[in-house]
Amino acid sequence: MALFRRSDPVVPPSVPTAGPPTPGAKKTRPTPTRKEAEAARRQRVTQTLTKKESRAMASQQNRSERMKALNQREATPEKALMRDYVDARFSLGEILLPSLVVVLALSFLSSIWPAVTSVSVVLMYAMILAVLFDGFLLWRGFKKVLAERLPRSSTRGLLMYGMNRAIQIRRFRMPRPRIKRGEVY
Repeated sequence: MALFRRSDPVVPPSVPTAGPPTPGAKKTRPTPTRKEAEAARRQRVTQTLTKKESRAMASQQNRSERMKALNQREATPEKALMRDYVDARFSLGEILLPSLVVVLALSFLSSIWPAVTSVSVVLMYAMILAVLFDGFLLWRGFKKVLAERLPRSSTRGLLMYGMNRAIQIRRFRMPRPRIKRGEVY
């Protein structure tokens, strides 16, 4: 008597399942028995991977999660416009990091050439001020473009977003620049 248990399955067990069913779609096979579900769970949990394979798999999962979160965060039209605006122009911020590395290297020579070190420190502060002024010009120009293209959109967070992108070396910007320098965005 099969009152509370499953009788013969309608679909043979050799039919592969295609992951979780979509809402509203018909099932392709009967609900798995407890024994089948536990066996499938054990198989997922007890995969035997080498350390190298498990590290590679974890790294791939982390990267895909980070990229998904980055794409969600960067998807607003205001940020896309800011990215294109920054990428279309040359920014002094792009050479800030390499120049700071040179100043750091010159600061190690303070015992040999103290004058060179003090001049390099003054140049470093001048460079930082020039980058801030360039950021001011960038923001002023971007607000005009934003008002033309996307009226009534918020500028909240875009100044720091634009400055962070402007001081990064172009090759290392994420997401990658879509347009070349000088192109119309």
